[in-house]
This record gives sequence, structure tokens and C-alpha cells, in this order.
Amino acid sequence: MTALEDALWSYRTGLLPAGHPLTDALEELAGRPRGHVLPAVGLVDVRTGRAAPPRDLEVADGRILDRGPAPACAWYALPGLVDAHVHMSSAADLVGLLVYGVTAYRQMWGEPAHRYAAGVYRARHAVLPRPWVAGGVVDGPRSRVPAAVTVVDGPRAVRHVVNEALAFGFDGIKVYDDLAEREFTALVQAAERVGLPVVGHAPERVPLTAALRGMWSTEHLYGVVPNVFRLPPAARWSALAGALDRREAQPGPLAELFAGRWVCPTLTAWRARTGERRYTRPSGAALRMAAGGRRRSWGAAAREALGTTEAVAAERGRLVDRLGHLTRLLAEGGARPLVGTDCGNPFVVAGPSFHKELAELSRAGLGLATVLTAATTGAQQALRLDDPGPAGLVLYRRLPAAVGDLARPDAVLVDGVLLDGADLDRLWALRLADAGLDAADWPRGELDAVVAGVPREREVTSAG
Repeated sequence: MTALEDALWSYRTGLLPAGHPLTDALEELAGRPRGHVLPAVGLVDVRTGRAAPPRDLEVADGRILDRGPAPACAWYALPGLVDAHVHMSSAADLVGLLVYGVTAYRQMWGEPAHRYAAGVYRARHAVLPRPWVAGGVVDGPRSRVPAAVTVVDGPRAVRHVVNEALAFGFDGIKVYDDLAEREFTALVQAAERVGLPVVGHAPERVPLTAALRGMWSTEHLYGVVPNVFRLPPAARWSALAGALDRREAQPGPLAELFAGRWVCPTLTAWRARTGERRYTRPSGAALRMAAGGRRRSWGAAAREALGTTEAVAAERGRLVDRLGHLTRLLAEGGARPLVGTDCGNPFVVAGPSFHKELAELSRAGLGLATVLTAATTGAQQALRLDDPGPAGLVLYRRLPAAVGDLARPDAVLVDGVLLDGADLDRLWALRLADAGLDAADWPRGELDAVVAGVPREREVTSAG
């Protein structure tokens, strides 16, 4: 290869660089058998949280077959968890998802490396969570990040976006804040003709009714509140407070708009920006979990958090609590919530952050059945996995009674490969070593790194 070809190849394979210890571990696991017997499994009904009578299950080439009843439960199994909003940037991120029971994800800003990882998954050359990849972000001429998006300013650009998504095998199209209504409408119509869902930020120049009508899912509660992080830092939280004041004054009509619509609030990503310490602890160990290209933004976020007074941080935290309350109202009105983290953003770590999001939704008042559905079978529908494909299960020795019991699986079945507790411990140790940490710095199943002088506390949820 020439130097240019070598650089381009490295870019394409960036999530799974050849010879990296994590890549090697994931490739080694792919050589394992995909057929075995799981004895005495009680499948958990996500609608109730209760386990069915135990059955012996056979896994054949990754597919699950029922071999009949068993006398007593040895395992309790949930469908594989799905993180519905991620920004994967490394093999460490992929490992983090697996170790915490996430067997599928929705990549919301697709690049060649993500399509390469999808090919590796399909070819079974490595054990990976199942990917759904949106194409590169689509925005209007007024975009605040014009160098990083595809700018759509007319019919030819709309055709280009759809053609590119089809040519590169993307699963959907992500729109952003500044797309104009005319181009948005044309893009939605063109995408519908070829069966591609439109997801992402509800554009601020498109009426919310039109955005919800045309989009398969909306992210971050944008459209309900503005993308305040487009604003100067001093104006962000007051703008969020004003938007919440207006929306909370008329909850009924808003809930009606969202009825039947997928909504992914990413509350843990909102929370990570507040600077409060209740549920997110910006620590040196957590900072090391950032991939190389993200360390600058994570460091800036850490400095801002350290410079925020306790009173200001608490006030911001209460605004995120109100976002959670609004999420509950939308869900009660018929909206279909998803569990997404926006991991890759400052102090939102792939894997642990998923369970932080479960805790956020539970604290907001969503019941266990709603949260479990959003994390599993509902998410499979949102990703249009009509055929869920090779099996993904998260297995526990004890029946999970609350969302806080889900973060440390005893085994994970992914694409028919069974990862037991020892495998998960080894993968997590490799992931920590990649960040220059060891197991004592961040025990598997914990949602935060150990911080000296701060007691380790389980995140409180409304369910337990």
C-alpha cells in the first residue's frame, strides 16, 4: 500500500485496528462454537418483569430452540439490551457495550469505520454487538458544523443523500438542527420511497408536527426543547429553563403530538453536562475512558464541571429532573421511549452509561415494564429488526427485580457465542488496561469509577 492507501485503510478499520489487544480478543471469541445447551432458563417477560417457567434451551448456529421444561431455574434471561443512540469510536466502546449486556446499538453518525464493523459482524470475524448505522449527518446551509455534515440545499442534494445511504448500506438517514422545511419534506419523501427511516434532531426550522410526522425517531427531546448546546455556555441553561416552563404549561397537547412516536431522551448525556455530582462523577479514571480523539472535549467538560458551584450544578440537575418528568408524561400519553445514551460525549461511557440511562428513566417515574420494553423488544422494533437474527440474551443467576440489578450480567449470549462471567471479567480488564486502569479502578458492573474519599453508592431508582 502507498502511504495514502494505508491511511485510508486505517480510517476504515478504525474501530477494530489489526493487532490491538481488544480486536484480538473479539476475533478469538468468534472462533468459539455457536451451538450449546442452556439449562433451566426462565425467560423474563419484559412487560411484567416476571420469569416464565424454566425451559432447557438449545442454541444452534446462534438460534434458540426450546428443548422442553426444566425442574427449577438456573438462569434468568432477558432479550439482549439495545443502546439506541451511540457514537462508537473504538474497540473499547464495543467491548464496553458487550460487558454490560448491550448486544445491539444504533450508531447515529455513521462513518466508513462503522460500516466496516458492520461487515465484520455479518461475516462473524469478531464477536460484536449488532450494529444499526445511520449515514453521515444531513443539515442545511446555515449549519453550525458545515465541514462535518452533508449540506442539503435543493433536490439534487436530496438525491445525493439517499443515493449515498443506499450505496454504502446505511440503515437510515440522520437529520440535524438547521435543515429547512422544504428540504426536510423532500428528504423524508425520498427516503420513504426507498424504505430508509429518517432519525435525529428535530430541525428547528421545521414545525414540530411536521418533524414528528416525517421522522422515525427524535433524539434528546429536541423539538420539545431547543438544542441549547448550540448557544453560548452562559445562555444554555436559562434557555432550557424557559423552554421547559413553556412546555410544562401545556402537557396534554404535547403528549398527543408524540403518541405512537419513538423518542430517545438521552437523559444521562444531559446529566453529564450539569456539573452536579449526584449521578455523574467526573474523575481522572473516567477521563481516561475517552478515546484519543475525544479527550480534549472530555477534559474541557471536566474543567467546566470543577468550576461550577454546587448551587449552580444543583439547579442544572433539577432541569434534567424536569426533562425526565416530561419524558414520563410523553410515555404516559403514548410516546414510545427508547434507551439511548449519546455515549462518546463527555463522561458518557459506553456500557456503564446505558445503565445510568435506565436509572434516569426509572427515577423519572417510568415503570419497570416500560423501561425494560424500551431497552429490549421496543428497541428491536425501532431498529426494524423484524427478524431479530442470531440470538442475543443477557443472563443472570438471580431474577432482576429492578433496573439496578441489570448492570452486572452473569453471562451474555451474543450472536450465539456465550460469554460467561470469566469472559466478561477478562474483556472488561482489557478495556480498562486500554485506558491505563486496572480492575480496582472500575469494578465490572459499577456505573462509575472508584473515586477516593467518595463512598460507592448504587444509583437510586424509583423501582428499587
